[in-house]
This record gives sequence, structure tokens and C-alpha cells, in this order.
Amino acid sequence: MRVNKFAASAIAVAACGSVAVGVAGPSLAAVNAPDPDMSHVLPATGPRTTAAVHQQLDAVGQLGEALTLVSRIGKEAQSATPDVEALKDMQQRLRSAANRLTDSLRQSPPGTGRPAAAPGDDVQELLKKLQKAIEKLIAAAAQKDSAGVEMAITEALTVVKDLLAKLPMPAEASSLPAPLPL
Repeated sequence: MRVNKFAASAIAVAACGSVAVGVAGPSLAAVNAPDPDMSHVLPATGPRTTAAVHQQLDAVGQLGEALTLVSRIGKEAQSATPDVEALKDMQQRLRSAANRLTDSLRQSPPGTGRPAAAPGDDVQELLKKLQKAIEKLIAAAAQKDSAGVEMAITEALTVVKDLLAKLPMPAEASSLPAPLPL
């Protein structure tokens, strides 16, 4: 029996197609399959109120804003010609963000991962130390004292590290690595 080129090509395509469907078939079938039940794998979380979630998100936002400002202040202070007015403006914004963070932590209910004896005083003390470190940093930058700038940045980063360790974290965030890299 003779097979022409067209028939041979058609047979090859059909064979390759059936192999492709055989290999990819389970994957293609799983595309429209319902998601597997992961309730036995994920930790059970109780119902949380919307207000508590918003409060936590607000505290995280204020902390993020404060950390961003510390970073900007440090970078500006290390520049060849630091703009002291811009540093003072960022310092004022940092002070406002720190006040809002303190307010958010104070209003946060204990049921959202916060211990019953809230570390509010510790956090406030650390925020005050951070403000003092930033004041030293700006003073050193104004005097163009590079050693003083480096020392103040090191002090500010140490306070930030302590601050991150003292802030209450929700139970769901306990999977984060203990020492957060800075």
C-alpha cells in the first residue's frame, strides 16, 4: 500500500495531536475545575470586624509613611549638598506621621493581635528617640558633618529596628521572619 506525502503528514499530525492532548489533557481539564478546599491547610481566623481591619491598615500605613520619611531624610542628609529646609519639612511630616501612628495604636482594640497590656508607652518612647535622632541628623547635615550624619543615621536605624520589634503584630503576621531586614 502506498501512502502519499499528504496522507503521511496527516497521520503524523494526528499522532502528534493525540500525544499533545494526552499530555496536556489533565491540565486543560483542571482550568475550569473548582478551587480545592484549602481550609485544612490555612490557619483558621475568627470573624474580624471591618473597623478593626481598617484600624490595623491605618497603623501599617502610618508606619510605612514614617519609615519612608526616615529613609528620605537619611538620603538627603547624605547628599553632597543637603537641603536643610527640605529636611526640616520632612521632619515635620515625620512628626505628624508618628503622632498618627501613636493614635492608631491607641485606638486599636486588643483583639486584633495586640496584647492586653499594650506597648503604647514603649512605642511612644521609641518614636521620641527617633525624633531626637532625626534632629541630630539634620543638625549634622546643616553643619556638613559627615561623621555626625553617619552616627545619627546609625542611631535612627537602631531605633527603627527596635520600633519594628515593639509594634504589635496580628496573629496572622506571625509567619514573618523574626528579625526583619533593614
